[in-house]
Amino acid sequence: MELFPDRAHVRLRSRVHGAYLHADEDGVGVSLSGRRETLNTVWAVHRVQRRRKNYLLLHSAAYGRYLALSPGHLRHTGCGAVQCGYFNDFDQRDIMWVATRKPDGDVFICNRAFGPWYSPDGFTTMAWVVEGVPSRGVPPLLPDVFTPFCVPMQQDPPVFWFRRFILYMQGDDYRNIDFQNARVLVFDGQSVSQLREELAERLEEMHPVRVTMCIWAGSYGRLTPLITDLPSNHETIEVVMFESWSPAALELVYPDVDA
Repeated sequence: MELFPDRAHVRLRSRVHGAYLHADEDGVGVSLSGRRETLNTVWAVHRVQRRRKNYLLLHSAAYGRYLALSPGHLRHTGCGAVQCGYFNDFDQRDIMWVATRKPDGDVFICNRAFGPWYSPDGFTTMAWVVEGVPSRGVPPLLPDVFTPFCVPMQQDPPVFWFRRFILYMQGDDYRNIDFQNARVLVFDGQSVSQLREELAERLEEMHPVRVTMCIWAGSYGRLTPLITDLPSNHETIEVVMFESWSPAALELVYPDVDA
């Protein structure tokens, strides 16, 4: 479908509510938000073919996780959508969508596993307006490092709200990933800049800017440039690192959220 070319970036705006499909900061939820100029409202297109039928997949430009329909996770928006990984099932049906464009321009997307995506009233199918997001020529600057929030407790060291494992591995110029030498970093907080500094130190790289990070949301998922602070959860994150001026890093596409 021409509205969803493979590897393009898009926003989905609700025709009824006028708000954008938003990947929530907890890394799991999906909601509608009026905040347009944020990476959380941008989705990358991943086209696949199963049994000679084409499907549309969308993964968050912020956290790399895939848009899935899950009736067991109804939220206040009533849409029942979540962010999830694309892990061990090549034929993971809850993340596969079929898009249909009506004569008036509205787009309806139907989930392969659970059917139509209904609006909060539970009866009307969600109608979307698809907005293309152009790419920017160079990677954006990472947010400034901030001190992670911690719980004041009578113990040393302090306990951080968001402590997680980072499974990190290196990629070469051709995006081949060195799985065998994957390592684990225990990371406190959400600062993506701090994470880059700590990973650069692990690699004995004096200049963190020489390190480009991608988040990898599952063995079948696509790499997503990691340029925003980490989600507010404790889940393990898989990070693939490239040398910033390598062919693999230079091929990465960054959406222009201000466009």
